[in-house]
Amino acid sequence: MKKLNRLVILAMLLILVITGCKGLSTEKDTLSSREIVISEIAWMGTTKDYNDEWIELYNTSNNDINLSGWTLKSKDGTPTIELKGIIPAKGYFLLERSKDDCIPDLKADLIYSGALSNSGESLYLKDRKGKTIDTINSWIAGNNESKATMDLRNHNSSDSVANDWGTSTEKYSLGYGTPRNSRYIISNDGLNEDKDIEDNKGLGNSKNGELGWASNSTEAINVYFNKSALTEYAISGNEANYNVNLEERLIHRISEAKVSIDMATYEINLPRVVDALINKASEGVKIRIIADAKEIDESNFDERYALMRIYLEKMLRGKDGRVGTTDDIAIFSDSPIFAVKESNLRDQYNLPLSFNDVKNVKLMINDDVVSGNLLSYGEQKKNNSFYAPNDQMHNKFVVVDDTWVWTGSWNFTITGLYGSEENMKNGILGGNQQHSVEIKSHELATIYETEFNEMWGSNDLIPNAEIANLHSRKSDNTVHKLSIGESKVEVYFSPGDNALGRMAEIIKNEADHSVYFEIFSWSDQRLLDEVKYKWEQSYEDSKGILTGFDVKGLFDGSYWDQWWSASVDMTGRKGSMDSKGNKNNRWANPAPVFPANEERKLHAKTMIIDADTDSNPTVIVGSTNWSNNGNYVNDENMLIIYDRKIVNQFLQEFYARYKKAAGWISQ
Repeated sequence: MKKLNRLVILAMLLILVITGCKGLSTEKDTLSSREIVISEIAWMGTTKDYNDEWIELYNTSNNDINLSGWTLKSKDGTPTIELKGIIPAKGYFLLERSKDDCIPDLKADLIYSGALSNSGESLYLKDRKGKTIDTINSWIAGNNESKATMDLRNHNSSDSVANDWGTSTEKYSLGYGTPRNSRYIISNDGLNEDKDIEDNKGLGNSKNGELGWASNSTEAINVYFNKSALTEYAISGNEANYNVNLEERLIHRISEAKVSIDMATYEINLPRVVDALINKASEGVKIRIIADAKEIDESNFDERYALMRIYLEKMLRGKDGRVGTTDDIAIFSDSPIFAVKESNLRDQYNLPLSFNDVKNVKLMINDDVVSGNLLSYGEQKKNNSFYAPNDQMHNKFVVVDDTWVWTGSWNFTITGLYGSEENMKNGILGGNQQHSVEIKSHELATIYETEFNEMWGSNDLIPNAEIANLHSRKSDNTVHKLSIGESKVEVYFSPGDNALGRMAEIIKNEADHSVYFEIFSWSDQRLLDEVKYKWEQSYEDSKGILTGFDVKGLFDGSYWDQWWSASVDMTGRKGSMDSKGNKNNRWANPAPVFPANEERKLHAKTMIIDADTDSNPTVIVGSTNWSNNGNYVNDENMLIIYDRKIVNQFLQEFYARYKKAAGWISQ
């Protein structure tokens, strides 16, 4: 009996050895269907050679799996592939036809023979017991002309069906595809730091948008670019969301509001955004808008400002078209805003030609008496007069339900996103280069609410013009540093918080390897001199020796030759003297900075520090131009984000802009 027991124990140990160790899963009877899936097929080959076909498998499980004894075969027998090797947990297995250079920059896991027919194949993936794990019955997607692969979008269904597949729009070196790097697979697995992935509705333009992911989880950070990006510079699984219709994303965020929306906007004339706000107000969502006041003299009629006032009046009236009812949107400004009187324009936008329900007032604005039908009061001076609209309320932020913060460089305008009304009708993103960042964080939302309420003068729906403070009257009254998930974030508001001083401090004390930037307007000398010192270890005019620190940058072309622009100093050019006798502080070694080459304006205010390094990668974004007005005069907001992945997304977009302007990128 003892001998028999020993034999049983030895047999059990032998079984354990045979079935593997260290977490490696050999084929088990319990292996679930579609634990390994066919995830991508380049049935059309590549731009280099149509014979360079490749196939990708994906392991959906949390265990490494031994593929020895598995097969992948076509119904007609060509190809028939005997698999071997290990496919890692949540990992890929790359098969290349005939040779290991179908994808030159990736090593194949297995070389196979046998061509795939362009007219379609039925493929069967079977385990070592002959059980069918995954099948494909035709080429559901893919494009032979563009060499775009057939890319799996959903592996969670019980079998591979048509809706699970798409034609890849992700560019790689030999066409369109994602060998060993699928954002869709990652999204379905719930990776990306355990973020809950939203649907992709509204992420891309219907004609040329690059759809991607957006997180809806607590403490999420989503970044959207309305122009192109070079995703070959992406960290694995971290491709930027580019060619994104920012209007659709903003409407998506507005549509989810349950309690409140606060919007601080330099300009707004997008009809669908206005309609979305009006609809939400009619549902009982409390909406407050702070708008920038511009020209108030009807004799100097400005078409865009008139259109903005049209839409402000529509929001003030609400869905029922009447002032003073429960669905009205509350509006305030830095200076009083009056209704448009021009009857043709009012008729065109379905506003009543008689508008006596909009209160007619006579106000002292600065030193002038101005009368008109008042849409919005402005910040009031101590002597009962109002400030003139000389300074700018330049913010473009939205706070939804004290939870989501939307901010960035994008003005909510037709020209800002589409370029023209015709482009807007056709869904063409022909506007200025922009970015938007949305962050889900109650703590950050509270900080932005504090700033909003300071400008509003109260924390309820009714603004207080006497208490409200905008522009240089504001105080530094918010927390500046916080954590959002695993990311460190800083937030500064202008004026009052010395945002550009903090930027200069970061460059001086924290930048170790590189500064890249995209900027609409840069005249701040402190900031420029700190970058100069990193570049050539000198603060002095026309002096310095290169340090090896990397500087690359782009300026909007409209300011490239202005004497005060940092572009003149950085390229070592001689600028004219200003009225006070100040001169440019030229760089002895001109930096590779260029005027942007965009359809319209380069409107970003982005600085990228130490991207893709271990030296605390940082990106600085927001509405703040790097100028005296941006720091000391206008109402602005700035985010500083310490997050390797977010910085990398901005880097992808920067490289696309830089390559378009300079024609080259060196690393």
